[in-house]
Amino acid sequence: MSPKPRTPTDDSGSPDDLKSRLEMLESKLHAAKIAYLNGTPFDGREVTYEDLNRIAKDYIQTSYAFQKAKFGAVKLRMSVAKLLR
Repeated sequence: MSPKPRTPTDDSGSPDDLKSRLEMLESKLHAAKIAYLNGTPFDGREVTYEDLNRIAKDYIQTSYAFQKAKFGAVKLRMSVAKLLR
């Protein structure tokens, strides 16, 4: 039996709120990715692949919630692997 997909609990709201959260997560993902590649600290500690994976999954879930709020359905599917390229 496969695990249930994670559902966003704090991603309900207006499209404007979700868009601002999405922009914040996009910046965080970019900064964490650079810190991971350079081996520098991010938020006071070194970034592991698991941390980077978690940030990417949060970004994807927020993106899906934004798309559902704005368009009524998810129009663009993403994967962690493609985000971390």
